[in-house]
Amino acid sequence: MPLTLGSRLGPYEIVAPLGAGGMGEVYRARDPRLKRDIAIKVLPADVASSPDRLARFEREATTVAGLNHPNIVVLYSIEEAGGTRFLTMELVDGRSLAALVAPGGLPLTQVLDLVIPLTDALVSAHEKGVVHRDLKPANVMVTREGRVKVLDFGLAKLAQVDSDVDATQAATVAAPISEAGQVVGTVPYMAPEQLRGETVDARSDLFSLGAVIYELASGQRPFVGQSHADISSAILRDTPVSLASLRADLPGELAHIVDRCLEKRPRERIQTALDVLNELRSIRRALERGVSPASTPSSDQVASIAVLPFVNRSASADDEYFSDGLADELINVLAKIRGLRVAARTSAFHFKGKDTTIAEIGQALNVTTVLEGSVRKAGQRVRISVQLVKVTDGYHLWSETYDRTLEDIFAVQDDIAQSVVKELRTTLLGEEADSGASGRVKAEVSRAARGRATDLEVNRLYLQARHFLDRDTPDDLSKAIEYLEDALGRDPEFALAWSLLGAAHTREADKGLVAATVGYGRAREAVERALVLDPDLAEGHAHMAWIQKNYDWDWAGAQSSFARALELAPHNAIALRRAGTLAWTLGRMEEGFELTLRALEQDPLSAHAYNNLGEAFHDANRLVESEAAFRKALELAPQKAAAHAGLAMTLLERSRREEALTEATREQDEASRLWALAIIHHALNHASKSDAALRELIENHAETMAFLVAEAYGGRGDIDAAFEWLEKAYAQRDGGLVGLKMNPHLRCLHHDSRWGVLLGKMRLED
Repeated sequence: MPLTLGSRLGPYEIVAPLGAGGMGEVYRARDPRLKRDIAIKVLPADVASSPDRLARFEREATTVAGLNHPNIVVLYSIEEAGGTRFLTMELVDGRSLAALVAPGGLPLTQVLDLVIPLTDALVSAHEKGVVHRDLKPANVMVTREGRVKVLDFGLAKLAQVDSDVDATQAATVAAPISEAGQVVGTVPYMAPEQLRGETVDARSDLFSLGAVIYELASGQRPFVGQSHADISSAILRDTPVSLASLRADLPGELAHIVDRCLEKRPRERIQTALDVLNELRSIRRALERGVSPASTPSSDQVASIAVLPFVNRSASADDEYFSDGLADELINVLAKIRGLRVAARTSAFHFKGKDTTIAEIGQALNVTTVLEGSVRKAGQRVRISVQLVKVTDGYHLWSETYDRTLEDIFAVQDDIAQSVVKELRTTLLGEEADSGASGRVKAEVSRAARGRATDLEVNRLYLQARHFLDRDTPDDLSKAIEYLEDALGRDPEFALAWSLLGAAHTREADKGLVAATVGYGRAREAVERALVLDPDLAEGHAHMAWIQKNYDWDWAGAQSSFARALELAPHNAIALRRAGTLAWTLGRMEEGFELTLRALEQDPLSAHAYNNLGEAFHDANRLVESEAAFRKALELAPQKAAAHAGLAMTLLERSRREEALTEATREQDEASRLWALAIIHHALNHASKSDAALRELIENHAETMAFLVAEAYGGRGDIDAAFEWLEKAYAQRDGGLVGLKMNPHLRCLHHDSRWGVLLGKMRLED
């Protein structure tokens, strides 16, 4: 029975009715104790009178009350007064999205301002296992200050609880037919599986989200009809008119997001709210940079290429370094050519030895063309066969076979690069092949190739070094350094080799194979030599920035060096990714995410980038995104160092402790594994196992990885021991200290006076 104005429900005075539906009546009420207005939702009698349904509802509401997100209405309490069960919650003063829908749709910027926080709220809820199940414009409010607030999560059903047909039907309220023959109510936003009474999960919310975005952007719903049955039939069977055909000014990316959300089958839908959020943020970043996403060329309008590792057809498997090196050199040259987007080496080489079609490669790397080839080397003779293939139809745009001696290898590389550039510009970009085109391309390639080795033996040693450096084991790292030192002994003016030697020495230090003072000292000497020889070497500036960040703790210097590297090579994926880590170090999380996502645009299959994202999302307490990033890193590189341990920490934060323990035991890097086990066993109250892991970590790695020990003590809540080991890490110049400010395992130290002192020493104070 409706409550009357001025009546009381427990201590609360009813001020005004706010609405009613299948899941309860809502009132504005006054809380005299805290002198504030709140919202009260009175539960339906069939819920309040059923002990089982009420108990389950209260369990779910307890979880919902734990949601802490600025775009989710806060649930205060579940109460009972005079036999009436009700919820108290935050009162939102504003208008619903339903009131904002405009004929023809809202401006793109306004659509993004509304749906990005809405999607962010879903990410947070789904992280806690909560599915909304009734997402619609009427359940999303916009305050007078413009903040988006999602209502009725208090009526959500936990993802792991089976679907309840009665509850689903109760959420679908009867509603009159509105003008234009559209039904007002929940039905137009329900996913097919929800209409059929099947199991509902987070992907059902994404279907509803797609319908909401569609309506805000176009001014009309994707599924319409004269009755609930008509609309249900349309949802189950019909494909809505594409947003792209309704509004030509909208970016194709937005229409694609909505289309994927509205897929009939959950498994064919976009799978997580995080994926939707990242895509929406990407569109907004493009707008903020002054680029109209609507006019951004699609991949088939941009000259883009992936250079695959060349197949080694030589008699000796030892010549693989040579075939890989040819492809690597071509990537380096082509990446410096005007108007050409080149997939980074990491992503292109991901397909080495795999039975993957050109179409699949093109889709994975978002490129229009693929350059593939083979190399047969016999003594001083070499045969190189190459072909440039169009991704969309497999058409061979150009092919050539070169039979040469090794002395001609540099000329062959330049010839291939020139042919590729000319073909892409004329065939894909429509540039006219005038009489001077060949000369201009030749000059461009010559400039792009500047800095490479000119001596055949030096080039062989450099390629060997790159080959071993890619393997990323301590023995191979040592071999790479030997090859580079040999090459530089023969050609001390080889700037690229000095830069690569610097990178190899920093890797020694980062892996704890040598003391930081030794590894970074050697690295600085090598990189400084490279930059003296070639002040415009982008790789050199990027490596110097890494030294300034990880060893010098010179944040301004590192930022300046990264800026110079990106000025010289704006699409350098390594520089972008590492600049992102610097932003995170300084607490500029969103800037770090943007830089890393830009790196992934160039290098979409980089396990390093996804691992970095996993760590940063974990530090920012965005745990669903963290888990997804770590799993992607491990999908790309199953033995990626520290990725299993990082995933384990994220699972631990999500209260999935046994899963966390399993992931930690899979970690191949010993120091990372022991660190994770020390923290996880402590959380599981396995004191002796935690102590044993920590003791082994100290015995085997204390001399080079004191920061990991400090983290482990912090994760166990031992504040004094954590500070003791942080001081040791400072004395060691341990690179782990750069993550000090945002590190979640050290939060228990923040209220200690020693914390501010340490931040000051690291120049990380606010």
